[in-house]
Amino acid sequence: MKNMVFAKSTKLSRRKFIVGSAAMAGGGLALGLNVPFGVDAVQAQGAATEVNIWVAIKPDDTCVIRIARSEMGQGTLTGIAQLVAEELECDWNKVATEGITPGRNLASKRAWGEMGTGGSRGIRTSEDYVRRGGAAARLMLLQAAADQWNVPVGELIVSDGVITHGASKLSIRYGEVAAAAAKLTPPDPKTIKLKDPKDWKIAGKPLKRLDTADKLDGSKVFAIDLKLPGMLNAAIKDCPVFGGKLKSYDESKIVGMPGVKKVVRVQDTAVAVVADTWWQAKKARRSLRCSRKASTQPPPMAIGGTATR
Repeated sequence: MKNMVFAKSTKLSRRKFIVGSAAMAGGGLALGLNVPFGVDAVQAQGAATEVNIWVAIKPDDTCVIRIARSEMGQGTLTGIAQLVAEELECDWNKVATEGITPGRNLASKRAWGEMGTGGSRGIRTSEDYVRRGGAAARLMLLQAAADQWNVPVGELIVSDGVITHGASKLSIRYGEVAAAAAKLTPPDPKTIKLKDPKDWKIAGKPLKRLDTADKLDGSKVFAIDLKLPGMLNAAIKDCPVFGGKLKSYDESKIVGMPGVKKVVRVQDTAVAVVADTWWQAKKARRSLRCSRKASTQPPPMAIGGTATR
């Protein structure tokens, strides 16, 4: 039996965590709001040009649409992308999406609004303003093209991400004008006239979902797939009895198991196995023998036949 080992905790304020997370996530140019993170980093990485917080465009005309809702299987990601793309007038075959984290949203003073997702709520409660975001980006791109050609913006039309001036036969792609558009003052979203739904070509249409392929081919990166240099994984075994506490543990069976680094006590009720991979940690945790102290607390009160803590 070995002595219990206590992990030393590191103090990290909620503010520092949020700001740090946002900085890692990257940022963009909002509708009149300079999001205070990542612009230089994005440019340095040769990433898409931020037109506004909803749309970023790559040189090859790929339109990256920001999604501030969760995809929970109901098609929210694709549905919102369709709404933005409809007003943006881009090529649907060149649409990609990028998720927004809560930390990134908070760091930008909730520029993307509330992020609740449940059933059809993600689309129902954000349909109007995400459409306006796509329309605003379109107007900025059109204005940038008009400025370049020195023609009235009203003489321009756009289809599938290609802007055309009928009189002069000039045309330019979104990817070529995005950088200039990003420097313009965004229009007031409230003044934008949205398309009539009867004229929709993308929104509300039965298109292939954007969140399916990478889930099927295994390329999708989930939280459990995250790997960082020198990163270790832990599997925790907590006391299964309410009010019970960890008395001791015997790590003799797991010493020498592949990848296992350490066994650490977690407060008074749990013990964690730290290993190179989560699977190694989980496997070792199953073999870890623990004993508990008897509970001195009364059992939880039963309400409606269900025990509560």
